[in-house]
Amino acid sequence: MRSNQQSRHGRRPRAEILASLARGLVVSAQTHRNGGPLDDPDTLVRIALAAELGGAAAFRVASADVVGLLRARTALPIIGITKNLTVGDAVYITPTVADALALVDAGADIVAAHAAREGRPAETFEEIVRACHARGVAVLADCATLDEAADAVRAGADAVATTMAGYTEGTRHVVPPALDLASQLAHELPVPVIVEGGVWDRDAVAAAFAAGAHAVVVGSAVTDPERITRRLVEAIPAGAGTDPVPVGRADAVAPSPASSGTFTQS
Repeated sequence: MRSNQQSRHGRRPRAEILASLARGLVVSAQTHRNGGPLDDPDTLVRIALAAELGGAAAFRVASADVVGLLRARTALPIIGITKNLTVGDAVYITPTVADALALVDAGADIVAAHAAREGRPAETFEEIVRACHARGVAVLADCATLDEAADAVRAGADAVATTMAGYTEGTRHVVPPALDLASQLAHELPVPVIVEGGVWDRDAVAAAFAAGAHAVVVGSAVTDPERITRRLVEAIPAGAGTDPVPVGRADAVAPSPASSGTFTQS
């Protein structure tokens, strides 16, 4: 029998959605440069679907347009956000109730919003929680500190994430992934903890779960070819490739006995 909540809203219950993320990798398929080559909703959806083939448990995407396109092509949970620039170029994640409800209408299973203690440009985090819960949708609090996360839980957040650690004025010293914060949140709060930010490799994923993460969000390491390429380019040693093989050196181009000039699949 479906729960009353599921029957009333036509959605899976919030707790069931969150439970489905357990021990899962959430892939953040977002444009990382406005006007860049990936700044296209259909392209972002294709990136997300490729990640699904690789085993992603859920997605985090920005804008109702992308949520709607992706919802039509996957049954996996979708965390929806909006990113709005405000005075001083500060980025607020899902700052208004209208933003949140647009994501809900497009098919988001979870809405993520910046749970700032002060300075939000529009409605409070608690108002966003109330609006989403009225529609049967869970809210993920993007936090920078334990105090912010605790406030968010008191306001009704269904889960908390380390997304903002290292990006707010008081946490500039933190280098993501914020595993110490994740461990604190997991021990102190009664809701699932999601690690997001700075997760670049397998070791970081494993460390995040060891710290108590319920799920881990990976973005640029999967979905940002520009940053991936730049990281690899930066690894090229100074002076590498500056001594080309002299033309006419037969010993430099002759095949080794092992290869005998024939390709063999390893």
